[in-house]
Amino acid sequence: MSVKNQSSRGLGRGLDALIPMSDDQVSENQAKERLVNVPVSSVQPNPMQPRQTFGDESLADLARSIKEHGIIQPLIVTKAENGYELVAGERRLRAAKVVGLDEVPVIVRDAEALKKLEIALIENVQRDNLNVIEEALGYQKLMQDFSLTQDDVARKVGKSRSQIANRIRLLGLPVEAKRALNNEQISEGHARALLGLDSTEQILLLLGLIIARKLSVRETEKKVNEALSGQKIKPDKKGIDPNIVQIEKELRDAVGAKVTIRAKRKGGSIVIDYNSQEEMDKIIGLLRKN
Repeated sequence: MSVKNQSSRGLGRGLDALIPMSDDQVSENQAKERLVNVPVSSVQPNPMQPRQTFGDESLADLARSIKEHGIIQPLIVTKAENGYELVAGERRLRAAKVVGLDEVPVIVRDAEALKKLEIALIENVQRDNLNVIEEALGYQKLMQDFSLTQDDVARKVGKSRSQIANRIRLLGLPVEAKRALNNEQISEGHARALLGLDSTEQILLLLGLIIARKLSVRETEKKVNEALSGQKIKPDKKGIDPNIVQIEKELRDAVGAKVTIRAKRKGGSIVIDYNSQEEMDKIIGLLRKN
């Protein structure tokens, strides 16, 4: 079977998978949206803001940061009768008032278009062909762009708050671990276990062991507990051959199934996993064709 050289998808399709747009639509959106500075007094809080409590300490920290660096991420607003109505960025707006800023950077969006975007995001994160990182990015975008809490997102997409929280936590993994999750070298159970470690160095060391030794989730959890009790995670002596990892990915893309290469001193084996008779028939068809 020949394997075509394909460029890596990296961490997946990202937000493009959640809000597919043509080049014309992207250009049109960019033309409609522009960054402007408006008076702080002209921005009114959203009366539908679900979040009513803001920690004094975290607000003070944000105010100090804004005083030193300014507002890096603009607020999202819509046109209102007497100025603008806030869509996202209430903490930034409150902190700007604490600091005494006269103006804040905003992106003005059309209210109807914004509602359509929210609906599109909700519909798309409910699809079953997104990988877990793409799904997590969708939840994060809903929270950031529409000032939703995890409970709000859970209600809108029909999942439990713990499911939303667990997905979003995965975004805190190092890029190497997120890539391994997307490439199905580790499972979501492995990824959640890795989040229990204290440092990126530990996560990457254990990630290498999981892939090299095919550790189960339970074995991974045991390693995490050992590390937290003070034992060092020792890298696999054999190490991971990046060429093998890349070939596994190319084979997986070619046959549409998980492929594992088990190299030995002389020879080795290539294992193709399938989950149904239909998948097996498809794989056999591809092998015969090539």
